[in-house]
Amino acid sequence: MKLLFPARLFLTCSALLFTVAAARAEIIFDTGLVTFTPTVTEFGRLSRSGSASDWATAKPFPGVFGAPGLRAYEAFTVSSSLYPFLQITLDDPFGAFVDSAYLNFFAPVNVAPNYGLNVNYLGDPGLSEPFGNPSFFQVVAATGSNVVIPITELALGGGTGRPFELIVEGFFDTEYNDASTVPEPSYVILLGCACAAIGVLRSKRRVVH
Repeated sequence: MKLLFPARLFLTCSALLFTVAAARAEIIFDTGLVTFTPTVTEFGRLSRSGSASDWATAKPFPGVFGAPGLRAYEAFTVSSSLYPFLQITLDDPFGAFVDSAYLNFFAPVNVAPNYGLNVNYLGDPGLSEPFGNPSFFQVVAATGSNVVIPITELALGGGTGRPFELIVEGFFDTEYNDASTVPEPSYVILLGCACAAIGVLRSKRRVVH
């Protein structure tokens, strides 16, 4: 039994929608492999607690290590865009850095006990790159927020000339869903165009009785 055209069109369009929406995480920021180029310093650095931040619970501020000794850092500001759940990965082959995340701004000061590192703190991976594997952690931020990610050297001068790659991925929920659950407008437009083209081609076929 042959499918009537509307049914075939529905199945075709459904297949197209599945195809364009099958992507996993949305990468919203990627430095590529870059060399550490610090412009400012902080007083001490975050303690490496061994516990990574995750989406389930807010991680308590881990404290400060080595203050008020200076550490250089390079900061990146990333918009969370449509995604309230972010996963931050640092590929640091030499284990020279520790990264972290702050809401809206990061402003170290030479004032004990926390030297400003606790202000607007969102999370950190708890470790430098472990055993050659990239470190990662998760934070929650309202959509459209600016998240500041400082890459801080473990020891003053220890990051000079060292490479790293920072990647930030966005998710709509804690089930690792991204645009697959809410198709972007471009996907909807693509689907509509595809369905319209199928309809035009079908109308041009000669009907044989």
